[in-house]
Amino acid sequence: MQNIPARKTGIFIWFGYRLPLSERVLLIREAGFETVLHWWDDSFLEEEGYTKEEQTELIRREGLIIENAHLRFDHINDLWYDTLAGQAVLEGYLSDIDGLAAQEIPVAVLHPTRGFEAPPLSFVGMSRIHRLVEHAEKRGVKIAMENVRSNTSLTTILDSVASPMLGLCYDCGHDFVWSKTPYELPRRYQDRLFAVHLHDNMGINDDHLAPGEGMVNWANVRDIIDASSYEGSYTLESDSAVIPAGRTPLEHLLLHYKGAKAMLFP
Repeated sequence: MQNIPARKTGIFIWFGYRLPLSERVLLIREAGFETVLHWWDDSFLEEEGYTKEEQTELIRREGLIIENAHLRFDHINDLWYDTLAGQAVLEGYLSDIDGLAAQEIPVAVLHPTRGFEAPPLSFVGMSRIHRLVEHAEKRGVKIAMENVRSNTSLTTILDSVASPMLGLCYDCGHDFVWSKTPYELPRRYQDRLFAVHLHDNMGINDDHLAPGEGMVNWANVRDIIDASSYEGSYTLESDSAVIPAGRTPLEHLLLHYKGAKAMLFP
């Protein structure tokens, strides 16, 4: 195992509760987290009351580090079709890269496809991926492609586009539920690991449980990450689907924080 710096612990800014951003940020910090995974989109502007840029300022003002930001993925499949909608998706991502560069957020997390039936790989889609990566290279923002239900598109992209600015976002929960060979992917791309999404499940559904609540092999996950080139936080990705009634937001955050400390810090 290589020598690595002391890991910080982070969590997704949307951790499962509909609360004002200012309150979420304070709770995240109170629970002990040092970094966050940001959400880079204004879809919830009316609810949040802040633009994504204003959210960035608020998060940092409270002392939290933004290591990466997740781009929206609801129309990602359009990227693979030779349509105006597909071109619009590309233009949106190019603008997102500009925004992250302006805010000095170093890594963009992106899904390659969405759904169980991913669109077929296409020349136009790969051309758009190349253009996006070239733009990211110019703007100094890394793109971390996340493993989802099928890894075919992901591995094809990573194997076909040789760029120091394109790498993997490893989601261990997705890997454990949907991959036939869990834990192989981060080993394959250990020198291109740019981000991690860490959460637990029982191997049946993508539950986004706290580390230790499911059946993910956390010693394996930790050792694989620590043997890679990745130097960032152990970043957790919580969800609202499995939160028991009556659990407070702080209790929820503390459960995840303590789970991370127990499972990932030997």
